[in-house]
Amino acid sequence: MKLFLVFLGGGIGSVLRYSTGLLIARLTPSGAETPHWLAMYPAATLIVNLVGCGLIGLAWGLLGDPEEGNEALRVALVVGVLGGFTTFSSFGWETLDLMNQGRVGTAMVYVLISVCVGVFAAWSGHSVGLMIAGG
Repeated sequence: MKLFLVFLGGGIGSVLRYSTGLLIARLTPSGAETPHWLAMYPAATLIVNLVGCGLIGLAWGLLGDPEEGNEALRVALVVGVLGGFTTFSSFGWETLDLMNQGRVGTAMVYVLISVCVGVFAAWSGHSVGLMIAGG
């Protein structure tokens, strides 16, 4: 049953991730002399990872410790949906790609934003989850 929940949730998360990429591409102006900020970084991956970090923290805060139950919901949501939604493998590849393009400074800023803001988003989401859950 857990495998089915991961499968189902992963499909939902992957569709949400792909849709986010399409939306960001649609919102990114092209043809300008100065690149739009959305075109400077792999914005869709950055946004998905930061939102995913916040949502994982929120889910963790709301669902409590694994010993308290909610195992099916935790597996479906955290492992399935959010595992399918976040794209840390894409993050690694896109960082390497920026470096291979000679954009090492941009790659390092991308890494710092992803990691630092991602950890902050996870902490914030967890804190909000605990407040909502009454913890």
